[in-house]
Amino acid sequence: MLVLRELAERRNVRGVNSFRLIGRLLVITSLVVAGCGSSSNPSNPSNNAAAVAGAKEADAGVKEEAGPSAPDAGGEFAPDAAPVDTTAIPNLPANTWQYVPIQGAMCRDGSPTGIGVNVNPGSKNLMIYLEGGGACFNALTCATNPATFGMTEFTTRLGGTAGDQGVFSRTDTANAMADWNFVYIPFCTGDVHAGNKLDATVPGVTGKQQFVGYANVTRDLARIIPTFPGLDKVLLTGVSAGGFGAAANYPQTAKAFGSVPVYSLDDSGPPMADPYAPSCLQAQWAQTWGFDKTVLADCGSDCKDPTNYTIDATMHTAKMYPKIPFGIVEDTDDGVITLFYGFGAGMCTALIPTQLTADTFTAGLLDSRMRLAALPNVGGFIFQGTVHTTLGGASFDTRTAGSGDAATVKLTDWVATLINSGTVTNVGP
Repeated sequence: MLVLRELAERRNVRGVNSFRLIGRLLVITSLVVAGCGSSSNPSNPSNNAAAVAGAKEADAGVKEEAGPSAPDAGGEFAPDAAPVDTTAIPNLPANTWQYVPIQGAMCRDGSPTGIGVNVNPGSKNLMIYLEGGGACFNALTCATNPATFGMTEFTTRLGGTAGDQGVFSRTDTANAMADWNFVYIPFCTGDVHAGNKLDATVPGVTGKQQFVGYANVTRDLARIIPTFPGLDKVLLTGVSAGGFGAAANYPQTAKAFGSVPVYSLDDSGPPMADPYAPSCLQAQWAQTWGFDKTVLADCGSDCKDPTNYTIDATMHTAKMYPKIPFGIVEDTDDGVITLFYGFGAGMCTALIPTQLTADTFTAGLLDSRMRLAALPNVGGFIFQGTVHTTLGGASFDTRTAGSGDAATVKLTDWVATLINSGTVTNVGP
């Protein structure tokens, strides 16, 4: 924590105290995997939900199954780990958040964890939301990344009004998901929900780290799918680390739900190529968190460079599912992500991250848009500002974007179009 305190004393970042900002930054502090699909490890199909009997290729290019099927394994857990529970979650109260422990799921410190569930018995739609909360890949980032999530943390996160804001609001008529079923996947693994590496070590950090966020999602899906049979539609979304995680876990989630369409919405997890997301950082994330078993394994030959894979992985996933909308929400000067990418300064040797300027970050967003332009099912809502994340808070209703002669577009309208029509557009600069 001394490093964090020194940083706070040495500089302010765009009027925000750096100590506080880094705490938020690590909310996502990680990989620019924004569309990186991460499904099965070809050499070990039991690593995820991809191995489902009866899978077939639809003529639209979307991989379908005869119907939803629970995952059959839970990632690279120790041989004596609990078997994967594939039973439906019983006795869920209507329209009330309930904490559900998930057998075998664990946090970075090895402690058990679970998920939050809020059901609407009258709905045939489901939103799966991945929480943000930091990342752990060096001494500085690990110092502020949560390493545990149980009932106490669940009550803090979703108690009171916290569990009824933004996309969780059931009373907001502008929220396209207001009457859906909700699942909240917490973040306590430090790997943007995308890792699969047991007993990992991080220089400068004491103890072994369990980077099993991707494997946890596999176990979560095994309970979620039988709990919500007969669905019409699923939205996989998340903010910050959860935005990256939603993108990284998209293929395993889509394959697990079979013929049920799974839409994707990533808030503040923008995919960027080197130099905006420096190749040394991308390599560090992949090595530290075990992406060879998740993100890179799924992308395969489409990710030719394991040090510069985020845009390639985004394109890979979108091409796999050409009729599925993939939406990305971000602003031109995200006060957290601009600082996070600064960990790549000096070829990732700098102790203190150097924040990207607004011009550089905006250029990175526009570069990504250009690279993804050939994919009509990928679109971005880019607005002016320095804030970090929108979907989970009250600003979901007030956020707008548009530039020049373009009409101002409300984020709630843009999301509603994605949800209701299955189409996505580019809005903003």
